[in-house]
Amino acid sequence: MKKYMLIAVAALMAASCTTTTKTARTESVPYSMYNATVADLEVSPKRITYTMAPSKEIRSGGVGNVKQAAIQEALEKNGNADLLLEPQFVLSHKKGPFGLLINKVTSITVTGRPATYKNFRSMSDDVWTDPVFRGHRGTSFNIFKGEKK
Repeated sequence: MKKYMLIAVAALMAASCTTTTKTARTESVPYSMYNATVADLEVSPKRITYTMAPSKEIRSGGVGNVKQAAIQEALEKNGNADLLLEPQFVLSHKKGPFGLLINKVTSITVTGRPATYKNFRSMSDDVWTDPVFRGHRGTSFNIFKGEKK
């Protein structure tokens, strides 16, 4: 009897196993399909400061979500810039009962420099060889001709 029970259990175990095979294909992308765009960044010399009390929905996404919401509101209230450079955060927390587990963000203050993108253009050889774009100061090196400017 035990022998038949063992065979039945082994048969059930063998029948329940499945094997899944997945494959993927990659396709070669021609060079002409690449498109790069560059833009200048206009940074405000004046720092802005904004304080907000996050709603329950924003807090439910975590601290990262609270920080992103604070940045978004700060930019909307101060000239509708594209991004905030050098953001610094000050968070006020409220402890849960008995000081355990729950750490609720009651307010957040964000400080930073608003910036906007200007002068969008497609990437070309003259952009690549521009010393400011490449992060060089002083002399630049033309990588296409191998000579100093």
